[in-house]
Parts: sequence; C-alpha cells; structure tokens
Amino acid sequence: METPIFTCSLCEKKKTYKSHGGFQRHETLKHYNYNIPPSHILSVPEHELSHLKKVMVREVGKRLKNHHSAVEKQVFSIYCSEHAFVGIFGQYIEQYSPCGNFYRYRFKGIKSCNILTEIFKDKQWGERNYGQGQISWVQLISNSTNTIEDNQNCINQNYIEHENYIEQDNYIEPENQNCKELIQKNRKKKKVKEKQIELFIEWKIKGFRDKAEHNCFAGDVSFRFITDNAMFVE
Repeated sequence: METPIFTCSLCEKKKTYKSHGGFQRHETLKHYNYNIPPSHILSVPEHELSHLKKVMVREVGKRLKNHHSAVEKQVFSIYCSEHAFVGIFGQYIEQYSPCGNFYRYRFKGIKSCNILTEIFKDKQWGERNYGQGQISWVQLISNSTNTIEDNQNCINQNYIEHENYIEQDNYIEPENQNCKELIQKNRKKKKVKEKQIELFIEWKIKGFRDKAEHNCFAGDVSFRFITDNAMFVE
C-alpha cells in the first residue's frame, strides 16, 4: 500500500509531507495568516444569507441570561454550508486552512462591535434587554481596558447616562437601598481570562464514520464567547 503524499499548494516549491499531521503543522507555522477562500465557492442568494444571520442572532440571544451567575463561556454550533459561511464572513476571515478545511475569525474590541452590527444588520445582535435596567450582552471589550463610551456603543444603549453606568469593577453607589442590593449582585461574577474576551467563529466539516464504512459529514459553524450582564439605573 502506497503512503499518501500531502502537498502544500501555498508554497512556491510545493513542499510534500508523508502525514496529514505534518502537513497541518507546516501550514499552522508558515501559513497561519492565509485567508483567501478557495475558488469553488459559489454565491448564495441574499434572502438565504439573511435567514441564516437571523438564526445566528437568535442562538446568541438564547445564551444571554440575566442571572449574575450566568457570566461564563458559551459555545454552540449550527449547520452552515461553506458557501453560505463565506458569503457572510468572507471579507473578515482571519485564517483559511486548505489542509484542515476550516475557516477562523476572532472578533474583539469596539471596532468588531461595529463590524458585527453591519454583518448581521442588527444593532442589538449581541444584547438582550430584560427590562428594569437589566441587560446581558456578548463581551468583546476587556473590563480592564473598556470605557463607559465603549460599552454603550457596543451594546447600543445610548440612553444610559455616564453617571448611571454600573459595572463590576467601577460602579456608582445608588441612593435607593433596594436598587443598591440588586446592583451588588452584579459584582459577584466569575472571573474570566482576558484573552477569552472575544467572539471566536470557526467553520469546519464535522461528522462520523462507523465500522460499516458508513459516513456522514456536513459543514458546521461554531461560536464561542463570554457573556456579561449588569443593571443600569435610569
């Protein structure tokens, strides 16, 4: 039985490897920033992309809880064809791997808030309002570097005044005792690593193959992010 040979099409000298693992390591080290989608990608009707975007926003919203203990990592995946994924995120792809056949991108910072708003055509894509000043959102800005303005822009809460902003590391004592007790609950949050403050999106083929050689594989897009929540006093 002949040993399969893996050739890197991205290298000028077309380097070859005896194992898939060796090929993948080479690509990770030498072509980690390659982000050009393959030529076989087909265009997808805009109404199909629009529907898929709404599904993504819905699934994000389902994971935005209003309890103080719900500040944690969230992960979910949905079916998505490669063509549709490139149609939605194509111009923002950070890495495309011909070897692993996956796409990756990390959204973080205030600029990413604006980019995602444009992608999803929804200013509240990463926010859920529970009323009475209780809001949950996807963290894209580190608590150690963010500002009141950044948070307001990111969760699109322009009606919140600066002196009323309440946040885990920098909150203002309210005059009302009952409101104070509610706000103090927001301070009891799980600590998360700063490097996790991002929306990590990855598309890849997933499936199975059993002992009877039956297999089934399809494209999945997965989302990984950290949620946060707080109470804002009007």
